[in-house]
Amino acid sequence: MKADNLENNSGAVQANISPNEVSVLKFLFANRDAWIMEDQIRIEGLNVREIASSVSWLESKRLIDVNRNEISNFHLTEEGRRFLQEGLPEERAYHLISSRKQLTVSDLMKELGESDGRIALAQLAKLRIKPRNGVVSLDGVPLLDDEFARRRSFLNSLAAGSADLPADMINHFRKRENVIQEHRRIIRSLRINENGIRALSSSLSTGNLLGELTPEVIASGHWKSVGFQPYDLNSRVERVLGSGVHPITYLSRMVKEIFLELGFSEMPGHYIEYAAWNMDALFIPQDHPARDMQDTFYLDTKKKPEMEHPEVMDIFSRVHENGIRGYRGWGYKWSREKASQLLLRTHTTVSTIRYLYEHPEPPQAVFSVEKVFRHESVDWKHLAELHQIEGAYYGKDASLASLKWLMREFYSRLGFRDLKFIPSYYPYTEPSMDVVGTIDGKEMELGGSGVFRPEVTKPLGLKVPVIAWGLGLERLAMIYFGLNDIRDIYQSDLDWLRTYRLRD
Repeated sequence: MKADNLENNSGAVQANISPNEVSVLKFLFANRDAWIMEDQIRIEGLNVREIASSVSWLESKRLIDVNRNEISNFHLTEEGRRFLQEGLPEERAYHLISSRKQLTVSDLMKELGESDGRIALAQLAKLRIKPRNGVVSLDGVPLLDDEFARRRSFLNSLAAGSADLPADMINHFRKRENVIQEHRRIIRSLRINENGIRALSSSLSTGNLLGELTPEVIASGHWKSVGFQPYDLNSRVERVLGSGVHPITYLSRMVKEIFLELGFSEMPGHYIEYAAWNMDALFIPQDHPARDMQDTFYLDTKKKPEMEHPEVMDIFSRVHENGIRGYRGWGYKWSREKASQLLLRTHTTVSTIRYLYEHPEPPQAVFSVEKVFRHESVDWKHLAELHQIEGAYYGKDASLASLKWLMREFYSRLGFRDLKFIPSYYPYTEPSMDVVGTIDGKEMELGGSGVFRPEVTKPLGLKVPVIAWGLGLERLAMIYFGLNDIRDIYQSDLDWLRTYRLRD
């Protein structure tokens, strides 16, 4: 029976086999009494990739049997390693409360910090330790030292690379945000079958056919005494992965298409802005915390670009100091010097208000998807540089009702249909509301929205209402791509970049 015409039990015809494939078949034949894990195959002269490629070819030719098993590996995230070093927030809180008999929630937050304090309260609540009238105590609560010891032991075992992990602890930390991360991979188990044994026997009896004509083969004359493998036009070709679109670019294009389909126009903007446009135009007082150095990147330069529409300085001065008819201002001495500071824009709403000032005739429907900059400490849910999705409508029919309709329409096209609107506060909108969606049974804030205050619109000649909304593109990406750490969006993991998928 010829190697290039090998039939299996079902009558299918197999292509001839390459030298690498012969080597893999030899290894499997020598261990034919057991299933062999792919990563257990060791063949001199072949690397892991060549072995994996040969296994795939042998499977497609039905010369081996393959079982696939998915295995999960867990490891600590950066925050998980911090908990291992500093202690779990709930354990630290437990010991603080125990040492002082009771502790106010505000004191607990001061001791642990805002983020760890919230985690501690949430975890203690699951252990039946809940604040009453703003005070947390351990009255009537059984000792929890053993439970915290088990949690510490689990984190230590995980950090040490142990594979023998208790299932209840895995489930516990899986439900917590950003402590452990799961990586799944497929393991192939292999065994040579009867077709493979016949193909191997045929190959060994006829000698390996040449699959490649090299200078060495020509010079030695070896090609004269052996045959060549026939070129199979129907053989399976390995997938070649070329360039692709980055997930953020893909998602950004999708958002832009939605706005364009809704009749919106894309507006331009600048990375560098004057504080006058970025802050003062939106009625944000000059002593507001958002304008502090720890929240905003200011530029230290003597060369300043020409300010667009410098006449607005006088408008902002009057509004901040005295307000407008029917609305009080902030009542302080407005500083032109502060308004003249250059900064990296903290939001894209600055583009909206300037665009509407330049186009005061309604209706106007505009959007942008551009970068903004915040002086944030980078962690699993914060970036110093991110994209903001901005949308605004200026028209006689702009109202809270039309805002809700636009929110439902916009977010439904992104796949979020179960929405809630929760009253909120923003300095330049009133009323304001947060849009909350339900994702996999959990509620998550998607973005903020509201109606621009009269102090923002009327001084700039905008005579009818303006409704606006926005959200972070990276936050949206975390939901769509199932990420627990916002920094993973910009990782250089080629496997993830090749295989990312949007939610159904």
